[in-house]
Amino acid sequence: MRTIDLAFGEGILPLALDDARFAARVLLPHDPPALADPAAAFAQAVERPIAAPALAELARTKRPKSVAIAIADHTRPVPDRLLVPWLVERLGVPDAAVTVLIGTGTHRGSTAAELERMLGPAAKRFRIVNHDCHDDAELVHVGTSSCGGPCWLNRAWVEADLRLATGFIEPHFFAGFSGGTKAIVPGIAGMETVRHFHRARLIAHPATTWGDQRRNPLQALTREMTGFCPADFIVNVTLDGAKRITAVFAGAAVPAHDCRLRSGAGRGVRAGRARVPGGGHHQQRLPARPELLPDGEGHLGGGAHRRARRHDHRRERMPRRPAGRGRVRAPARRSARQRRAARRHPRHRAHPGSTSGRCRPCCSARAGARILLHSRLSPADRAIARVEAIDDVAATLDRMQREHGGRLPVALLPRGPLTIPTLAAAAGAG
Repeated sequence: MRTIDLAFGEGILPLALDDARFAARVLLPHDPPALADPAAAFAQAVERPIAAPALAELARTKRPKSVAIAIADHTRPVPDRLLVPWLVERLGVPDAAVTVLIGTGTHRGSTAAELERMLGPAAKRFRIVNHDCHDDAELVHVGTSSCGGPCWLNRAWVEADLRLATGFIEPHFFAGFSGGTKAIVPGIAGMETVRHFHRARLIAHPATTWGDQRRNPLQALTREMTGFCPADFIVNVTLDGAKRITAVFAGAAVPAHDCRLRSGAGRGVRAGRARVPGGGHHQQRLPARPELLPDGEGHLGGGAHRRARRHDHRRERMPRRPAGRGRVRAPARRSARQRRAARRHPRHRAHPGSTSGRCRPCCSARAGARILLHSRLSPADRAIARVEAIDDVAATLDRMQREHGGRLPVALLPRGPLTIPTLAAAAGAG
C-alpha cells in the first residue's frame, strides 16, 4: 500500500493504492532548484535584460510621470509581493506614480484580502485597479488584428508613460505556455477582445494546445494584439512545486518569453512531459471553466479521466455582464465539426451565457474518454462542468478495479497540468 498526495485546492488529497491491485504510475514534472538569492537574480536580469535597455536606463530615458504594472490576479501564484516592489525600486519613481493593474481577464476582481496576500505591504503603497472587461469607459480601442479582432485594452495601461508586466511560466492548455504577453491580452483586455481571442474556431485549431507555442495561433494572436500597445519591459519567473522562484527572465516581452523557454529553466518545465501507455486511467486538474478541458489529442487518451480539483473560484470566474447588458451569447454560425459534435453530445450544447468555444474541447474529450470529477462544487456547478461527478476517489477506483479484474493501470498527475503527458507509441506500431 502506498499513498500519493494529489494537489487539491490549497491543500492535498491523499490517495492510498494497493500495489497488488493497481499498476500505478505517478507522473511529476521536473523541478529546477530554487534560487538561493532571488533578489540578486532579479537584479542581474533587469540590469542585463533580453532585447531591451536596462530597467534603470529605461526609466532615465522615459522619465515617466505615470507607470502601469500589469500583474496576474488572485488565481495565479506569481510572487508579485516581491517583484512589484523590486521593479519600483529600480525605476526610482514615487509610489504615487505607480498603478498596479490586476489582470483579471474575465474573472471577478481580487478582494482586499486577496490583494494583501498577492502583494503584501505593496497593496497599500500603490494605486490598485482591478481590471473590468465590461467597463467600456475604462477601455481604449488600440487596433484590429489581422484576423479581424478588435483590441480593447485598459485605459490606465494605454495612457501610462511606462508599461511593465509580470508573470510566470507554466503549461497553458491553449497558449502553449503562460506568461509573456498574456498578461496584457487577455489579462487587461475588453470582453469583446477576450471573446475573439477565445473564439471556437481558434480553440479548435490543432496547434492551439499546451506545451507548444512555436506554431500556436493563440500565442501568435496575443502577441499581435499586445503589439498595438506593448509592454516596455516584462519580468517573468519560473517556480517550483513550493512556488519558490527558480529563474528570472526580463526584457522585451516576446524575446524574453521565448528565451526562457529555450533556457535551462524552460527545459525544466518541458521535462514535465511524461510518456505513458494508452488505455489507462489518469488524474488531472479540471480547468476552471469547461472550455479549458484538454481534449487528449496527442496527450492522454482512452480509459477514464478522473480529475480531483477544488473549485473555489468557478462561479466567480465565469464571464459576467452588469445588469441590462445581456448575456454572452454563442456565435450564430458554427462549423460543420462543431455541429457534428453537438449532435453526438446533445447534453453539451452551449448553455446560456457560454460561447461555443466551450463545447468543442469538452465534447472532444468526452468522445474518447469517460470523465469523472471529484470536487467541492455545488450540484448546480457540477452540472455546468459537464462531467460525471464522484464523491470518493478511492471508492471509485476500488469499484473500477473490481470490474476490471487484475491490476488496474492508473496514471496519476499529482500536480495536474504542470505535467504534460503524452502517449507512448504502442509496441510494434508503425
